[in-house]
Amino acid sequence: MNGIDSLAPVASGRRARRHRADAAAPSFRGWSAGVAGGERVRRIVVWVTIVLIYRQTFAAPIRAFAPFLWYVPDVLMAGALLAIAGAGMRDKVVPVIVSVGALALLVVYSLLSNKGYAVALAVRGLGYILLAFFAGLGVRRDDRLLPFALVAAAAISIVGVYYDALFSVPWAGMEFEGFGGTADAARQWSAAGSRRLSGLGIASTDTSVIIAAGTLVYLSVTRNRLRPSSALFCAAAVHALVLTTQKATAGWLILTVLAAYVAPLVAFRRAGFHASALLRPLGVLGLVASMLVPPIFAGFNFSAALRVNAATLDQRMIEVWPRVLPHLLDFPQVLLGFGLGGIGATGLRPDLAMIDNMFLYVALTLGLPAAVALFTIAARALLATPLRDGIDFAALALVALLALNGITANIVVAGAVGSIYLGYAVGCLLRPLRRTRSRRRGGHAGAAAPVAAAG
Repeated sequence: MNGIDSLAPVASGRRARRHRADAAAPSFRGWSAGVAGGERVRRIVVWVTIVLIYRQTFAAPIRAFAPFLWYVPDVLMAGALLAIAGAGMRDKVVPVIVSVGALALLVVYSLLSNKGYAVALAVRGLGYILLAFFAGLGVRRDDRLLPFALVAAAAISIVGVYYDALFSVPWAGMEFEGFGGTADAARQWSAAGSRRLSGLGIASTDTSVIIAAGTLVYLSVTRNRLRPSSALFCAAAVHALVLTTQKATAGWLILTVLAAYVAPLVAFRRAGFHASALLRPLGVLGLVASMLVPPIFAGFNFSAALRVNAATLDQRMIEVWPRVLPHLLDFPQVLLGFGLGGIGATGLRPDLAMIDNMFLYVALTLGLPAAVALFTIAARALLATPLRDGIDFAALALVALLALNGITANIVVAGAVGSIYLGYAVGCLLRPLRRTRSRRRGGHAGAAAPVAAAG
């Protein structure tokens, strides 16, 4: 036996011990990967996520003609989250207990100073993110159900916006309020007395996110190549976004598509994966700008300086951010935040009813240290996550788009849509964790077979 052969059993033993340690490690990574790998729970999570997306896609007709159906998807979401927890308890007990305990502490802290109903709404929004995260994490390489569902929702929303622009929808004169009279639960149908085009949705912000996200997913479905059909879809999406008056979302979508899909054409490349070199810093730029733009531009009159009409941007810079920023340093909220439900339309603080910035919302809710930590983790994921297929690439583009949009909009609580798409995109980006775990299991089973035969 030569030296190399004598080292083989030692190396195999080390790999086996390392695998057993990884299998026994009570980590969230192992739990989440295990839940996403379970076929039964995975299907439940995917279908409930689709139901939530289409609830928001057809929000206006549901609210107008079948309001009793509005909260049914929320009940389904609660059941799906219980299924996730149950599957996690069978696979990894400790991370489930730790995660549930941390959420319970956050809820108790929030209930001490905020209204119970406002806390419940915030917990529901957190549930949207978690459910969609596991749905994205469980997407297989050849899966087409969830991506095609997102694309179909975008196409339906585009058609709805065009119909809304050309004709009068049956619910045009209605105003929708949530349970208990809370506008934040159902979104408002009008702004400043004039109705904004939303198609089949209630809020133009929700409709714009559905359209923009579905467009990026459509480009991944067409194998990351800007073809005539995808170019036509992009043009229709941008025009629909302009019709909804969501010009910022339209601009960020154009910028993301240019960085992800047009740049490869200019460089005479057929596939778009190499353009991640542009998408990654673009997403990080969005995260950093979300942190720095409010304190730098608070009080700045954008329209007067550039001689343009940007009323909504002026409102954020002149009215909203100067009013919100001082609360960022309130003690002890600077460390712990105001808690779930502490800010927003249903909160007890009228001066914090409108935030219009993703970082400010997270910092005011969870505290400044937690917000900085979460944004740092997100930036690291954007820069380091490997891209294996079109789904990964679309997820990276979607996170970049949402990060950019979060500079002047709070997509996390702007209806359920932003929360769902953000959770889905992050879950898709972390799919390599599940695949790594699957390879370890496969390798361990292959190594164990000869040992059993020899015994």
